Amino acid sequence: MAPRDRSRPGLPADAAPVRTMTVSAEHHGRDVVLTATGELDQSTSPKLSRLIRLALVDQPRRLVLDLSQLRFINSSGLGLLASTHRETAPAQLRVVAGTVVRRLLSVTDLLDMLTVHTSLEEALAS
Repeated sequence: MAPRDRSRPGLPADAAPVRTMTVSAEHHGRDVVLTATGELDQSTSPKLSRLIRLALVDQPRRLVLDLSQLRFINSSGLGLLASTHRETAPAQLRVVAGTVVRRLLSVTDLLDMLTVHTSLEEALAS
Protein backbone atom coordinates (compact mmCIF):
# COMPACT_ATOMS: atom_id res chain seq x y z
CA MET A 1 0.00 0.00 0.00
CA ALA A 2 1.29 3.49 -0.90
CA PRO A 3 2.11 5.81 1.99
CA ARG A 4 -0.51 8.47 2.72
CA ASP A 5 0.10 12.19 2.46
CA ARG A 6 -1.00 13.60 5.81
CA SER A 7 -1.62 17.05 4.29
CA ARG A 8 -4.16 15.48 1.89
CA PRO A 9 -6.05 12.84 3.87
CA GLY A 10 -7.02 9.76 1.91
CA LEU A 11 -4.62 10.38 -0.97
CA PRO A 12 -1.41 8.46 -1.62
CA ALA A 13 1.76 10.53 -1.12
CA ASP A 14 2.61 10.20 -4.82
CA ALA A 15 -0.84 11.39 -6.03
CA ALA A 16 -0.79 14.35 -8.40
CA PRO A 17 -1.36 17.63 -6.58
CA VAL A 18 -4.82 19.11 -6.85
CA ARG A 19 -4.67 22.51 -8.55
CA THR A 20 -7.26 25.03 -7.51
CA MET A 21 -7.99 28.60 -8.45
CA THR A 22 -10.71 30.99 -7.40
CA VAL A 23 -11.66 34.06 -9.40
CA SER A 24 -13.62 37.06 -8.21
CA ALA A 25 -15.00 39.84 -10.40
CA GLU A 26 -15.54 43.49 -9.54
CA HIS A 27 -16.70 46.48 -11.53
CA HIS A 28 -14.93 49.80 -11.02
CA GLY A 29 -16.94 52.18 -13.17
CA ARG A 30 -16.33 51.03 -16.75
CA ASP A 31 -13.40 48.83 -15.69
CA VAL A 32 -13.66 45.13 -14.82
CA VAL A 33 -11.22 43.51 -12.41
CA LEU A 34 -10.81 39.72 -12.32
CA THR A 35 -8.74 38.57 -9.35
CA ALA A 36 -7.33 35.04 -9.54
CA THR A 37 -6.05 33.28 -6.44
CA GLY A 38 -4.30 29.92 -6.33
CA GLU A 39 -2.80 28.12 -9.31
CA LEU A 40 -3.21 28.85 -13.03
CA ASP A 41 -2.47 25.80 -15.18
CA GLN A 42 -4.04 23.57 -17.82
CA SER A 43 -6.82 22.47 -15.46
CA THR A 44 -7.76 25.96 -14.24
CA SER A 45 -7.07 28.20 -17.26
CA PRO A 46 -10.39 27.29 -19.00
CA LYS A 47 -12.24 28.75 -15.99
CA LEU A 48 -10.35 32.06 -16.20
CA SER A 49 -10.74 32.10 -19.98
CA ARG A 50 -14.55 31.78 -19.68
CA LEU A 51 -14.68 34.58 -17.12
CA ILE A 52 -12.53 36.83 -19.32
CA ARG A 53 -14.88 36.26 -22.27
CA LEU A 54 -17.86 36.98 -20.03
CA ALA A 55 -16.28 40.20 -18.74
CA LEU A 56 -15.60 41.39 -22.29
CA VAL A 57 -19.30 41.06 -23.21
CA ASP A 58 -19.90 44.25 -21.18
CA GLN A 59 -17.32 46.06 -23.36
CA PRO A 60 -15.31 47.46 -20.46
CA ARG A 61 -12.88 50.31 -20.99
CA ARG A 62 -10.22 48.35 -19.17
CA LEU A 63 -9.90 44.68 -18.17
CA VAL A 64 -7.58 44.19 -15.21
CA LEU A 65 -6.33 40.69 -14.45
CA ASP A 66 -5.08 40.73 -10.88
CA LEU A 67 -2.74 37.75 -10.71
CA SER A 68 -0.81 38.96 -7.69
CA GLN A 69 -2.28 36.19 -5.51
CA LEU A 70 -1.26 33.30 -7.78
CA ARG A 71 1.10 30.77 -6.20
CA PHE A 72 1.77 28.98 -9.49
CA ILE A 73 1.42 29.60 -13.23
CA ASN A 74 2.54 27.36 -16.10
CA SER A 75 2.64 27.59 -19.89
CA SER A 76 -1.15 27.22 -20.15
CA GLY A 77 -1.59 30.32 -18.03
CA LEU A 78 1.05 32.21 -19.99
CA GLY A 79 -0.64 31.20 -23.25
CA LEU A 80 -3.95 32.48 -21.90
CA LEU A 81 -2.34 35.85 -21.12
CA ALA A 82 -0.89 36.10 -24.64
CA SER A 83 -4.20 35.24 -26.31
CA THR A 84 -6.13 37.58 -24.01
CA HIS A 85 -3.76 40.39 -24.98
CA ARG A 86 -4.69 39.83 -28.63
CA GLU A 87 -8.44 39.45 -28.02
CA THR A 88 -9.31 42.25 -25.59
CA ALA A 89 -9.32 45.20 -28.00
CA PRO A 90 -10.83 47.72 -27.83
CA ALA A 91 -10.62 47.17 -24.05
CA GLN A 92 -7.25 47.91 -22.51
CA LEU A 93 -5.70 44.89 -20.78
CA ARG A 94 -3.81 45.48 -17.55
CA VAL A 95 -2.11 42.75 -15.51
CA VAL A 96 -1.25 42.98 -11.83
CA ALA A 97 1.62 40.61 -11.15
CA GLY A 98 3.40 39.51 -8.02
CA THR A 99 6.89 38.03 -7.94
CA VAL A 100 5.93 34.55 -9.22
CA VAL A 101 4.07 35.80 -12.29
CA ARG A 102 6.42 38.70 -13.01
CA ARG A 103 9.44 36.36 -13.08
CA LEU A 104 7.80 34.12 -15.69
CA LEU A 105 6.58 37.08 -17.75
CA SER A 106 10.13 38.39 -17.82
CA VAL A 107 11.67 35.08 -18.89
CA THR A 108 9.12 34.60 -21.69
CA ASP A 109 9.22 38.23 -22.97
CA LEU A 110 5.53 38.65 -22.15
CA LEU A 111 6.58 41.41 -19.76
CA ASP A 112 7.39 43.52 -22.84
CA MET A 113 4.09 42.65 -24.56
CA LEU A 114 1.70 43.20 -21.65
CA THR A 115 1.02 46.26 -19.52
CA VAL A 116 2.04 44.98 -16.09
CA HIS A 117 1.60 46.72 -12.75
CA THR A 118 2.63 45.91 -9.20
CA SER A 119 -0.70 46.89 -7.60
CA LEU A 120 -4.38 47.03 -8.46
CA GLU A 121 -4.50 50.71 -7.60
CA GLU A 122 -1.70 51.40 -10.09
CA ALA A 123 -3.44 49.37 -12.81
CA LEU A 124 -6.74 51.21 -12.34
CA ALA A 125 -5.04 54.61 -12.34
CA SER A 126 -3.05 54.04 -15.54
